[in-house]
This record gives sequence, C-alpha cells and structure tokens, in this order.
Amino acid sequence: MAGLRAYLRSRGFAWVIMAMLAVLQAACGGGSDTVPVTPPVTADPNATALTVPVSSGYPILGSTVSLKGANGNVVSSKGDSSTGIATFTVGQVSQVGNPPYLIKSTGGTANGVAVPSSSDYYSIATSTTGRFNVTPITHLLAVEATGSGNLAGIATLFASGFTSTKASALTSSAIASALTKVKSALVATNPLVDLGTTDPLTVVFSFGDAHDALLDQIKLTLKGSTGATLDSIQTVVAGGSSAAAAADAIKPFRRVIVFGDSLSDGGAYTVWASAAASGANRFVGTTPLQMLAAAAPYGGKFTTNGGKVWVENIASDIGYDMKPANLMGGNQASMDLSKMGCTTCTNYAQGGSRVSLQPGIGNIGTTANPANAAVAPLGFAGNSAGASVAATPVLLGAATADYTVTNKFLGASTIPVVQQIDQHLASTYATAGKFAATDLVIVMAGANDVFTQAGLAGAGAITSDAAGAAVGKAASDLVAQVARIKAAGARFVMVVGLPNMGQTPAGVAQGAAAAAALTALSQSVFNPTVKAGLATVGKVAYLDPVPMFSAVVANPSTYGFTKVIDTTSPATAIASQACGPNAIAQAAAGDSATSPSSLFCSAANASLGIVGTLRALLADQTYAFADGVHPTTQMHKVLANHVRQKMGLLLAEAI
Repeated sequence: MAGLRAYLRSRGFAWVIMAMLAVLQAACGGGSDTVPVTPPVTADPNATALTVPVSSGYPILGSTVSLKGANGNVVSSKGDSSTGIATFTVGQVSQVGNPPYLIKSTGGTANGVAVPSSSDYYSIATSTTGRFNVTPITHLLAVEATGSGNLAGIATLFASGFTSTKASALTSSAIASALTKVKSALVATNPLVDLGTTDPLTVVFSFGDAHDALLDQIKLTLKGSTGATLDSIQTVVAGGSSAAAAADAIKPFRRVIVFGDSLSDGGAYTVWASAAASGANRFVGTTPLQMLAAAAPYGGKFTTNGGKVWVENIASDIGYDMKPANLMGGNQASMDLSKMGCTTCTNYAQGGSRVSLQPGIGNIGTTANPANAAVAPLGFAGNSAGASVAATPVLLGAATADYTVTNKFLGASTIPVVQQIDQHLASTYATAGKFAATDLVIVMAGANDVFTQAGLAGAGAITSDAAGAAVGKAASDLVAQVARIKAAGARFVMVVGLPNMGQTPAGVAQGAAAAAALTALSQSVFNPTVKAGLATVGKVAYLDPVPMFSAVVANPSTYGFTKVIDTTSPATAIASQACGPNAIAQAAAGDSATSPSSLFCSAANASLGIVGTLRALLADQTYAFADGVHPTTQMHKVLANHVRQKMGLLLAEAI
C-alpha cells in the first residue's frame, strides 16, 4: 500500500509539473499544437429554458402554467397577459429533474372570457429546453399517452400519480402511438381537423393561421353538440365499440347545402354547355350522375373545367360528395336530381342567378316566352357580351315573363336564390320543410344583381342612384332569405360577401369609370348592407373575401400564380384570363372570340382526348382568373382554403 501511495503521489506530481510547463509554454508563444483547457460553462439559472404557448383557438391570457417532474416537484409561471405564453427558467426546470414533464394550464381568459377549471388543459414536455404547446390537441395527446382516460384522470395523475415509472413509460414511441390515435379521432369527429404530419406539441403557430384554424374547428365541434367536452373526443381516441357512435354524436356537419350563383355553381348547365364546348353530346351513361361525370371535363362550370369550385372543395373536405341539384338550360328538359335517386345533390347555385329576380345574366327566355333576352345571347358576365345588358321591359320591371321551372330555358335558367331555397325546403332532403341540425348552409349571391344594375346604368337606361338602390334592395332581400333559412332550422349558416368586382380582368377592361362603379356597388352598397342586416338576424357567420383576393393580387407568387391581372390595357387585362378562344363554342353558343366564357373552357385531359382551351400550359393552376370574373381551379382552391381557415371560428362564434 505504501508503494501504491508513493506511485500515485509521483503521478500526481508529474501531472502538476506537466500542467505548469504547458502554461509556461503557451505564455512564451510555443506549443501551437496544444488544445487549450476550457472551463465548464454554467448555465444562467435565470435564462429561459422552456417556452409554453397556451391556446384554445384564442390565446389563453394570464393562465397559471405548471410544470411537474417525476421527482414530485412542481414549478409554475404566469402566462403573458398579451400573448398567452409562459416561460420557465433554467433554474425552475432544474427543480423538476429530468424530462419528460407534465404541463398544466389553469385559469386565464380567452377572448375576454374566464376559462373555468373544467377547461384545464394538459400537455407534455420531452426536453429541458424548447417550445411545448398547451392546446386542446395536446390535452388529448397527454391524456392518451399517460393512460389517464379523461380530464379527471390526468388531474389526479398531475396531483399525485406522476412517478418515475409513469415518466419512463412516456417514450417517444408511446407518444407517437398516442398521437396517431388522436389524429384519427379528430378526423372522425370533424374531418376538417386534419393534423397531417404536424406535431401538436412543438408546432409554431399564431392566431389565425392554419394550425390555429384546427383549434377553432375543435371548438366548433364541441360547441355544436350540447354537453360535449374534450372528454367526448377522448372517448373516440380511446377506441372500442363505442368510439364510432361517440364520433358521430358530435360531428358538426353531415351535409353541405349551397345557394348562390356562378361562383358556387357545381355544373347546373353541364348537359348543354359540355356539348356546346366540344361539338358532341357528352352526357352519356346509365344514370344521370354517371352522365354528369362523363360530361363535366368538357364544360359546364364557370371555371377551368375538369376542376372543382370552392364549395365542392369544402364539401369534399368533410367527406360529402356534393352534386348540382338541377341540370337545366340550353333548351333541354330540366332535371331535378333529388327526384332521380341522388342523395347529395344539394348545390342549388346557378350561373347568372340573382337574389330574387329574373331574368339573370345569360337568361334569354324560355319556350313560353322566347324573346326576352336580358343580355346578348348566352353573354355571361365573364365575357364582353355580358357587359352589355339589354334594357328589356321585363328586366326593367315594365313587363312580366314566364320563368316557371317546368319550362325549357333557351339559355341559362338563372333560378334566383329565393326559388333555390323554395326547392330545397320542398324536397326530400328537408324534413317537414326544415333544415337538419347538421347541415352546413353556404350562401354567396348578389354579383349578378351588381352586374345587371351596373350594365343598365352604364347603358344609360337607369341612373347610378337607381342602380345603387336596386343593389341595396337585392342585399336586403338576401338578408331576408338568410333569416328564412335560420327560421327553417339551419344552425350552421355562413354567408360569403362579394369580392371587389371592379378588381377583375373584366372590370379593368371596361375602363376606370366602369371598374369604379362595380367596386362601389359591391363594396360600398351590397356588402355593408348584407353585413349590417345579418347582425340583426343573429347567429350567422359572415366572411368577407376581399382581403384574401387583395392578397392574391398583391402577392400572386405566394399562392402559386404567375398571372393575375395585367392592367396595362383593356386587351392585356382580358388576356389575363386562363381560358382561350373556343371556336366550337363560338359557333354553337355565340361565345366570345376575344373574351371567352369559362363555361365552355376546359383543361387538357389526355385520357379523354381533350386538348383543352387554356391560353397556356397549366394555366388552370398558374392563372388566378378563368375568364373576366370567375376563378380558375387553383383560385377556387385558394378561396376554399381561406374559408376553411376562417369558418371554424366564425361559426363557433355565431352559434
């Protein structure tokens, strides 16, 4: 032992000598190959280690956020009063030992309303540093990953049961497995809550963005079902024999019903428009829906045909295969598809329709009165002919005409919104003339009232004051119809205002004065009147699309567009539309050669042998406008995405 001690003393002494020599050598500038000894860095105990945003859709401000470790210790922090973000310092985190940790948020206010203890939210932090969110989604994840079962269970776990054994079970694979179940449950209860590949624990989000929109949809799901809480969704997460019934019980939407005009038209004119666009009957098959599917790629919607309009995208997102309610016009016998075995034909919107009056844009009369053109033959608002409204006695209210739906319509049928609602309430889709509690009712109309009155005023048939009064009357009529929809039992009702109708290729092409008139009628008369009127109706969501359209015009590349509106001249403005000339439609339906209507426009489809009529390859994806006023397929996707992000909050607040 004595020898060993001597050896260690000698070794220790040698290390001391070596260290001293190294210092002296460095001081003399020698030893370029030596590695300097860096003393260990001690973390500042007051530095921020964890950032914890708390949100239920609205940021939860001033909540008490607590962090619990498996060692039994708990540290707390107050959420910021303006952002809802709580922070924990290095010193605080060190008190709760090693991760994972449980996080709890209690109290605070969301949109000025106090958050009750029954709405405590939980989450998990898997590291000593970084960002970890607390939201309804993280709550569902934490309950499932810890096996707590429900809110009461995780509250008990947080209070006294979070042991080292429980903590060690929160492995990355266990959390991933729980997240998979949560994702499936959320989609089952509301298909619009699709997390995709997002990690809800760490995703960076802010108020109004896509992830925040998911939180709004969860809020809508719970608010839309009496007595539903996160525990209701937790039952679905847990699985088992009752999961499907539990999901179905709180699902907010089962059906989409649409009233409106060409911006929402799902193909009411497909039978004749597809033939006029292609020179052959494309309405072939065994059943009307098979025939509709066969004809749709050739024409029939006011977009780059082959694609969906925005309401179809919304319906598809919730798993509802919505089809047009009617197939009408073009001197064809009208077909009410709800009477022909269709269970999802609830899109009543028609191109050219006005709110309450006939004739609409493109309605040139019926077999009962064949000489009542409202515009030049088949001239829709999207082309040059549609800008010239013929001041017929019927249009001016000095005569009447027969627009009974049993007639054959020579051009467009343009059934007004009032009659669209009549048809639905009298159909087999309605029970005793009522909407179902799980119907999502979407209304967007009034553009053709603006076009009609602007055209009459521009032609000198009426004064600008009279045009404004008529548009205001149409807006009031729309409010009355929305009140009627609410009175008929609709719970989820969303009204979309008009875009800036002067900020379109057609508006710009008509000149500054005409564009200004369209802007004034749509933005200073129609939209304000509707918005004010809906406030008196109550419990209706209103969405203004103008900010979204303006954002696209200002920053088109952000949305994937290379062309929006070239304002250099009327010719370049019209050339901003994706749809090029269609010689077949010009001959068959009088379509414009310089400003073609999107009704007869199609994207190329190699499998069907469709060459397409687009001005450029993939113009349906890179141009914002299909024709003078109507969106392309891609623009419809952008609009649908915007509505999807906004509708959860708007509807939740409305109901």
